[in-house]
Amino acid sequence: MEDTSLVGGHADWMSLLPEELLDVPLWNLAIPGSHDSMAFCLDISSPIVRSEPFLLRLVDRLFPCWTRPCIYRWSATQ
Repeated sequence: MEDTSLVGGHADWMSLLPEELLDVPLWNLAIPGSHDSMAFCLDISSPIVRSEPFLLRLVDRLFPCWTRPCIYRWSATQ
């Protein structure tokens, strides 16, 4: 039986990397699901991307002083 006491049971996730990524330094890998992954480049003025729902983009256009801080705080902790 596999040890699943760690989150998701993937304690050896690095051994599952494709061969072409084995020599890439860890700081150059974007690891989905890792805490604060890629959040270091966000700031309060970061725009909402076009792939987000129209309503969210509209609210951001009308009330950026409300939406940007909310989205920034949420994004930086995901």
